[in-house]
Amino acid sequence: MIDRKLYKGNYTKEDMSKWQCPTCNSSALQVVEEQFVEKYNSETEMYRHEDWFDASEMIVYTFTALLSCTNPQCKEVVACSGTGCVEEEYYSYYGRDERRYVEYYKPYFFYPALHIFKISEKTPYNVQESIIASFSLVFTNPSSSANQIRIAIECLLTNLKVKRYYTSGGKRRRLTLHRRIELLPEKYKKIKEVCLAIKWLGNAGSHCEDKITFDDVFDGYDMLSFVLEELYDNKHTHVKKLAKKINTKKGV
Repeated sequence: MIDRKLYKGNYTKEDMSKWQCPTCNSSALQVVEEQFVEKYNSETEMYRHEDWFDASEMIVYTFTALLSCTNPQCKEVVACSGTGCVEEEYYSYYGRDERRYVEYYKPYFFYPALHIFKISEKTPYNVQESIIASFSLVFTNPSSSANQIRIAIECLLTNLKVKRYYTSGGKRRRLTLHRRIELLPEKYKKIKEVCLAIKWLGNAGSHCEDKITFDDVFDGYDMLSFVLEELYDNKHTHVKKLAKKINTKKGV
């Protein structure tokens, strides 16, 4: 299972060192201090000198940063941007209660995109592209991110030689993703139910009335990584219960 705490919530600068380099997938990223820039947003700048201004509740930053891979053979640089805030925290100092203000940041954009899970090198290139597109959207648009996971399944089935069209009334018609999943050969039965669950998530991501959350997308990542491991790494994880739940609800 993917550790969601690494990607969910707000972070201090020190927390950012827990993210892994998306290029070498073997070393952590670290903030390039001289390339970390934060500025008050317009409303904060306008009111921060007022007597009633509460820094712990009202400060909002816009920040940009460069993160560098700590692997000397890689040295990848990742651009990151988002918003920041200040929180008041209390701590004990020699028996006295003290308070301090701590800056936290919420990233919305990474380039290159962080890899939420490791993609096997054996994964077909077009499938990898859709997964990375999903990674790039998950912090800003979970619905679009979920839809990209669905596209990854479409591409995966094509690479597995599952047919895309049928003929009816003399016309060539496209098979639905649901039907294509049902057409998976018996040797792929372990991934069939999981693929159906990913399809339901992707469908929900396309409908304005269905609210896709960050956790919904990470459910999709857990299931997609299971599918790829079954096909290309021959590993086993436990996501069948999750898939069955989503299939029963036919969505989130």
